Amino acid sequence: MLNPSDIEKVILGGKLTIEEVVAVARYNKKIEFSKEYIRRVIECRKLVDKFSDEERVVYGITTGLGDNCRKFISKEDREIVQINNLRSHATSVGEPLNTECVRAIMVAMIQQLGSGYTGIRLETVDKIRELLNAGITPFAPKHGSVGYLDIEAHIALVIIGEGKAYYKGNLLSGAQALKKAAIEPTVISSKEGLSLVSGTSSVTGLTSLSIYDAIIIGKTNDIAASMSLEVLKGTLMAMDQRLMNVRPHQNQSATAYNIRTILNDSEIIEKYKDYRVQDALSLRCIPQLHGAAKKTIADGKVTIDIELNSSVDNPHLFSTSDGDGVAIMGCNADATYVGMAADTICISICNMAKMSERRLDRMVNRYVSELPPFLNSNSGLNNGLMIPQYTAAGIVGEIRLLTHPATVDNVPTCALQEDYVSMGYNAALKAYNCMELARYVTAIEIMNAVQAQDFYNDLKPAAATKAVYTLIREKVAFLENDRNMHPDMEYIADMIKEGNIISVVENLVGNLEF
Repeated sequence: MLNPSDIEKVILGGKLTIEEVVAVARYNKKIEFSKEYIRRVIECRKLVDKFSDEERVVYGITTGLGDNCRKFISKEDREIVQINNLRSHATSVGEPLNTECVRAIMVAMIQQLGSGYTGIRLETVDKIRELLNAGITPFAPKHGSVGYLDIEAHIALVIIGEGKAYYKGNLLSGAQALKKAAIEPTVISSKEGLSLVSGTSSVTGLTSLSIYDAIIIGKTNDIAASMSLEVLKGTLMAMDQRLMNVRPHQNQSATAYNIRTILNDSEIIEKYKDYRVQDALSLRCIPQLHGAAKKTIADGKVTIDIELNSSVDNPHLFSTSDGDGVAIMGCNADATYVGMAADTICISICNMAKMSERRLDRMVNRYVSELPPFLNSNSGLNNGLMIPQYTAAGIVGEIRLLTHPATVDNVPTCALQEDYVSMGYNAALKAYNCMELARYVTAIEIMNAVQAQDFYNDLKPAAATKAVYTLIREKVAFLENDRNMHPDMEYIADMIKEGNIISVVENLVGNLEF
């Protein structure tokens, strides 16, 4: 995977990747529009103006919205209908989404709106681009969406000088934020109030972050599992390629390859290769569980790659060969594809976390580890690494609560005009939360494995696991006497999020497979 922090800028107009979404959302990279992006937006906007001038009955252009589609809107009222749509839809509540989430939604929004089939004005998508490049982040409460609409409305209000936004660490009115950044508000026109809140931008933006993070966690879990296997005197027999060949799931084989490669030069593994007939399942079954989880994450990435590069408005506008055009009403704005992907990766990440917790527990459990109790050489006076296992167990329990699929839910809205809703946003939100939680479980496993390495002074660990050890020991000292370990766990979790654990391993063994 390309490291998003290494991307210099993102140019919209061609295929957008999740790494580019992360680059803008998390690392504040700048966005530009290609000539092709500009051309297709301008050309499609001509159809909106044509349909409006000809008074054609087209949903969202000459009609009201939702159940109000039965109402014809006169030319003089079309602008206020669109503005009212933003104001009336800005009804999500509670604490705000964090900055990277809002920015990811904004990237997805202008990518999808710029497809050339939505009729958005160039001035409007460019205003969102200006916000991103200037570091203005709209205030968007995170609760209360059935799949789209509410979150997007809070974001869109800022471009017309309303709502609220963060700028340079301060929460201001939308008008104040624009003024301080020397950005003029825009006035939206026909169809734009509909296009800005429609579609799957919130679901797609959040899930793009989650899929990226899930891939990072998946690879890091292979490293953590390798470290645990090593210090628990495990055998590589269960990673044998012959076993993989007779059950040829690609991701299972990739996981086994990763572990064999990471531990290839370990003196600990070599000495204890015949120590047991076979290991416990949390060690022996790593390729099977990690592989299955990574398979569903990879499937989710396929979905996101398509969704990021799709047109998801309603209606869609198409030019015809006779120089005219047609508006087609449908529902590409439905978020089920991405919502189901988000639901599924919650299950995937939970499975990896539950196995990680079992491995880290084995390291602190003197009855199975053959290491000092709770990895502490001065036990009795000290608890050592006893309690982080409690933390991991609690977090896994919390993740389990998030594995219930959101997309199976349904509550009709809009006077039965929307008698089915996807609930994709709830799926996306909990997937993002799952990734935040799962990193800590992996961090605790790595913290335990690093501590366990210090009890093998007479044998060298693998170069790759030693490299992870060295990285962690830069900030996390050997635990001799009890101390506050919260900073240690946060540091390791940050190293995971930034991909640093993967980098130090891949610098030695080459690219890990997924």
